[in-house]
Amino acid sequence: MQKKMKLRIAAVQLNSILGNVEENMSKALKMLEQAFPSSKPKPDLVVLPELALTGYNFKSPAHIHPFLEKAGNGKSYQFGKMISERWGCLTLLGYPEKYDKANEEIIYNSAMLIDAKGKLIHNYRKTHLYETDKIWGCKESPDGFQAFDVPFNGEKIRTTIGICMDLNPYEFTAPFEKYEFSRFASDNKCQLILIPTAWMNSNWKENWTLEQANEFHKIYQNTKLEPEINDEHNHVKDHSILIPQVSIKLAKDYRLEEVDGSTGRYWIMRLNPLYSETHDFKQVVVVCNRSGMEDKLMYGGTSTMYTFFGGPMERTPQGLSIDFNVEGSLGQGTEGVLVREVEI
Repeated sequence: MQKKMKLRIAAVQLNSILGNVEENMSKALKMLEQAFPSSKPKPDLVVLPELALTGYNFKSPAHIHPFLEKAGNGKSYQFGKMISERWGCLTLLGYPEKYDKANEEIIYNSAMLIDAKGKLIHNYRKTHLYETDKIWGCKESPDGFQAFDVPFNGEKIRTTIGICMDLNPYEFTAPFEKYEFSRFASDNKCQLILIPTAWMNSNWKENWTLEQANEFHKIYQNTKLEPEINDEHNHVKDHSILIPQVSIKLAKDYRLEEVDGSTGRYWIMRLNPLYSETHDFKQVVVVCNRSGMEDKLMYGGTSTMYTFFGGPMERTPQGLSIDFNVEGSLGQGTEGVLVREVEI
């Protein structure tokens, strides 16, 4: 295991507008400029959500086709390259990939990792597909989960990437306690676990009528919030993500700036092997989610960073105690940048 090091990580939470790549790029860049002016330390790693610049809720293969990119060649790649070169950091962002194989065009839901010189160093394809992925023609990764070394400041950190549904049981039919993705991360001693997502809000319902969805749309339209730049300078320890969210019965009670505690607790449950088994190294998890709404879908925001220290899990009179820390979270409906310096 390499010596301990500190990493400054930024998770960019976007309310991506479906199909409006230019506006999504502009918003992301402005927030990063606000988070990292020349007077502040630069990030070592910037993480953006699943399908960060294109939006997610495409209706068919034809609908998404104009936005498909080959790995290392397209608007998403060029944007990630620009971020990496400008701030001298690594950048991870999700995008819809097209891959030509024997006269067949295959679509993947992918995430590319770009180094400080603008070089694509890893391209991960989503392994567990959500039903929306299938609607627009996405295929499962043929390679499954992967562990690989990422260079930081002369050292290598064992890393893995999962995209959204990867954190869930396969097809929602695999046993819950199998924990496929986090089991893989634990078995492969991954210290940096990166999860770009387009995860639904716990208040969202599949059977929402258009009228019900519109009530929440109005909240987003009528609530004007500045981007949430959440870094160590204004950070107060806040573990409210551990408190389950009470189901919102009336849309008017929905607060964009609050975390979605039910979703945050679920993410922790799905990371079980990282804290239920002892180990002698730290593991940092970055969940970078999107916010906002697309049609009747409502996303959960709540982008969060966790550190799992490897100590034993204990049962106390107050409940279950696990050796970890919530480094910080963003609101469920905000846009912004979560910045933390973590030690690995």
